[in-house]
Amino acid sequence: MSARLLVLMDLAEECPDLDDLRPFLTDSDPEVRRTALSVLSETTEEWAEATPLFAAALGDPDVDVRHAAIGLLTELLEVLVPGAEFAAALRANATAAEPAVRSAAIEALWRHRLVTAGELAVWFADPNPVVRRTVVGGFTSVDALTELAAAAADPDPEVRIAVARGIAAVGDPRGAVSLLDLTADPEPLVRAAALTGLAGTGCDATAASVAEGALADPAWQVRQGAALALAAADPDLAAAPLIAAVTDPNLDVRKAAVRALAERIAERRDITAALHTALEDPDADVRAFARIGIANSGKEL
Repeated sequence: MSARLLVLMDLAEECPDLDDLRPFLTDSDPEVRRTALSVLSETTEEWAEATPLFAAALGDPDVDVRHAAIGLLTELLEVLVPGAEFAAALRANATAAEPAVRSAAIEALWRHRLVTAGELAVWFADPNPVVRRTVVGGFTSVDALTELAAAAADPDPEVRIAVARGIAAVGDPRGAVSLLDLTADPEPLVRAAALTGLAGTGCDATAASVAEGALADPAWQVRQGAALALAAADPDLAAAPLIAAVTDPNLDVRKAAVRALAERIAERRDITAALHTALEDPDADVRAFARIGIANSGKEL
């Protein structure tokens, strides 16, 4: 351990203020700088002055210091005091060479509500899919439905999954159009996310028909998503396919179907009968949802 680091460790015991730590934050030794950032995060009460320093550390020449800053920006989210200097440092690093830094800077900007949909759209051109997923989170945070719809054509399936989840989180019924397009995606997890998302945007007759067809998909995740979508559909459209899904070979699909029946449309006698069938399911959660539905229906066979 270097002498300079020893001095810093001793100082940390005395709850140093920001002025005491500034020389260590710019020390030539990256280990000293990294440790100084950690000490600052634990001891400072001067959050307005300290906040820009965490953002600036994203541009440190040492990778360990940069990654320490990435972690602290997330850890300190609730106590950081965003201002013009903080925002400027983040924007400067939104085009950094390292994808992890770009992603962290962009995420901090949207989490602190310091960014517009237009800025995010520029950053969505990033070659790295992790960064683009972060931008999708930003689109979601500002309810940028138009930008999310455009992002649904991204070549990376993880980005498309993020888009589907983002559209669902926005919860605007107009987003269902993009989700319906994604239900035909070649990747099963994208299809599953799109179907699940329809529960957030609303599952109209067209969507319910798509979800019913998806209950025959070979991927259980897709069938589960279809059951979740049908939970938000008109009971007259959803009841029959969900009753059929109660005997699906996959546990998670059965659970989603039984829960949908129990929570939304258990008052129908044919559904009560299906829930009685589910009382014999080998899974305890399925049986529990069935009991809840039967109790809520007020009907016995």
